[in-house]
Parts: sequence; structure tokens; C-alpha cells
Amino acid sequence: MSELIFAISGGKAALQADGRMPAGLRRLIGSGLLVAVGYIDPGNWATDIAGGSRFGYQLLMVVFLAAFLALGFQVLVSRLALATGQDLAALTVRHLPRPLARAAWLAGEAAILATALAELIGGAIALRLLFSIPLMVGVAMTGAGTYAVLLFARDNAQRHERIIGLLLAIVSVSFVYLLFQARPEWAAVAQDAARPASALRAPEGFLIALGVVGATLMPHNLYLQSGELAQRARGLPVAMRSVAMRVARSDTMFSLGIATLINAAIMIVAAASLSGAGLAVTSLDQAHAVIGKTLGVGAAIVFAVALYAAGQSSTITGILAGKVLSKGFSTGGWSDRRRALVTRAIAGAAASAMLAYTGGQEPDQLLVLSQVILSLALPFALVPLVMLAVRRDVMGVFVLRGTWRVLAIGATTGIIMLDGYLLLVQALQG
Repeated sequence: MSELIFAISGGKAALQADGRMPAGLRRLIGSGLLVAVGYIDPGNWATDIAGGSRFGYQLLMVVFLAAFLALGFQVLVSRLALATGQDLAALTVRHLPRPLARAAWLAGEAAILATALAELIGGAIALRLLFSIPLMVGVAMTGAGTYAVLLFARDNAQRHERIIGLLLAIVSVSFVYLLFQARPEWAAVAQDAARPASALRAPEGFLIALGVVGATLMPHNLYLQSGELAQRARGLPVAMRSVAMRVARSDTMFSLGIATLINAAIMIVAAASLSGAGLAVTSLDQAHAVIGKTLGVGAAIVFAVALYAAGQSSTITGILAGKVLSKGFSTGGWSDRRRALVTRAIAGAAASAMLAYTGGQEPDQLLVLSQVILSLALPFALVPLVMLAVRRDVMGVFVLRGTWRVLAIGATTGIIMLDGYLLLVQALQG
């Protein structure tokens, strides 16, 4: 697999005499997989299911556009890490004004807590669907499961990758099965996906589309990939950094491509099995119930298992991202396990308090809340990223310029404007 990605990246000329990739470059493979699972967390499920059940296949193009946008920024942060040998957090502290660095740190920590909240709630919902376990007990069990995985991995990056790869495979196989069960009309899929305008004109459709974008591009993934690549590229000769960037780009494209197909499958399954079901599917519980009626009990079980696997894989990467954030912003070198305990304790307490306040009703609203927090935190990672990427004293010969510079600045500005729109809508609705 490493050699395949290397060949795709255009690095054939740097292969060793035996046709194998140099060890220094092989280490770069896998960072894309770690961030890919962040794009299929329970928050993504909630937005994809809402879009598919309400508007059929019309918002499918938004899933691909959001993935393309996320891919662009993930490639940019990998370029930053490989050009400088440092992660985004450390570079933000070193090169940008202190108030901006502090704001970026606080926003990053808020994003990690929001991610932990979403995964704990998503895992608890999955356990309730599978075993009728109460939500609060499910929150505790999900957190304990994450900690057990971290104890097993014990700071071993390859073990983390294997565990996450296994969980991602479970989700992938599950939705291949659900697609076969749903039997979508592919001609209708292609036809409706090419006409998103009618869904986007509807206020609800536009808000769901914004939610899809917010659930796809996550700030903690930027910190995670920059930290992983900066660490793995230590000792890599400067002359090989250009090739390393191509390897990292291909690895990211391959991994995020899988995550994008899963997101598209979630929306397609929702559109094929939930739309026109006679009710507005607004929660994972309702989606599970309707899938059970339309596709059978087996499909409903597969849906719940995939939900739990998606939540567990995403929460592991959230903890790893927190470690990068803590080290880069010099807030204390906590171990993965200590961060897991503290983060899950805070997120678990918040989830339990909110569930107790609402009587356990509509836990999906907590997923929505987590996505709002992630959306608002995103510019605090993107602005430093772009500011650093366009500085020659930071990037050297790899400085971002020309069309790519304009696109990066334009995309960041557009995301900030969308965040402002979301805040305005929430204020008017409140």
C-alpha cells in the first residue's frame, strides 16, 4: 500500500534500488487515516441523515464540495508541517501575536471538548439502540471503551492506526451492506445530486448544507495532522521534503476519499430508506427505527454497530489531537491517557448534565450543539494556518503563492462569513 501511494504521488524517482519506498517516507503514510475518521463522526451522521431524509439526493453535491474544501486545508497544513518540521500549534505560538495564539488555543480546546461530547453521545445512542442501555450509562461505557483502547495502544502510533483502520473498515463494510439493502436508483441519485439549487433555496436545506460543511472540516484535525507529520518527518533530508509533500498529499487524498464515500453513502441510504417514510426523521433513533421497518432488523443492527465504531474511532483521534495542542501551545505535556481521563470527564459531566436537564429527550440536539461549537472554532485554526502558509520567512521556498494563495484566503473568508451568518440566524431564532 505504501508503494502504491508513493507511485500515485509521483515519487517513483526516489524509490530505492529494490523498488521500495525509503523508510523516512514510509513513516509519513498513515497520518491521513488518523484524520479521515474525524469526517465520519456522529455529527456527520446527524447532518447527512437530516439532509438525505428531508431532501433526498439533492444535497449530495454539498458532501463532495465540503470534502474537497477539507482536503484543500488538510493538504495545506501537511505542507506547513513538512516545510517547517513543526506543528500548527507550535508555529502559531512562535510566529503570530500572543492574543491570536491564545484565542487559537482556547478555540482548539473547545473543539476537542465538543468532539468528545459528540462521540460520547453518539456512542451512548448506539449502545441504547443495540442493548437498550440508558443514555447516561452508555456515556460512561463509551468513555471507558476509549480509555481501554488507549491503554492497549500505549502511545504506539502503529497500534493506533491499526485500531482506527479496523473501526473504519467496520463502518465502510456496514454502509456497503446498507447500500445493497437500500437499493437506490442510481440514475435518480446522479440526476438529483446535479441539481442542489432547489434544496439550497429552502432555509432548512441551506442550514443543513452549512451543517454538512461544519461537520466535515474540523479544527482539531488540522492540529492532529500537522503534529503527526512534523513528528514523522524528523530527520528527513531537506532535499526530500518536496517528495514528502506529494506522499502526504496522496495519503490524505486516499484516506479522505474513503471518508467522503462513507459520508455520501450515509446520505444515500437516508434518502433511499428514510425520505418519504411518512415522518420527519430528525434523530438517529428515528433513523434506526425507520431503517428497521424499511430495510429489516439486520440493517438496523448494522446501522447501530457502525455508529458506535464511528464514534470510537473519532474520539481516539480527538485525544491525539489534544496532545498535539497541549504540547504546541506549551500548556503541559499530558500523556494520551491523562488527557483521555480529563477530557472525557469534562465532556461526560456536560453530557450527563444536559441529558438530566432534558430528561434524556432528543440527545441529538447535543450533537447539533457540538457541530455549532466546531464551526465557530474553525476560523481560529484556519486564520493562523493561512497567515503562516503565506509567509516566506516561515515556509521558505514552499511558501503559498499565486492561485492557491488566493483560494486559501478566499475559502477562509467565506467560512468566516458563513459562521457570521449562522450566528445571526441563531440570534434571530433565539
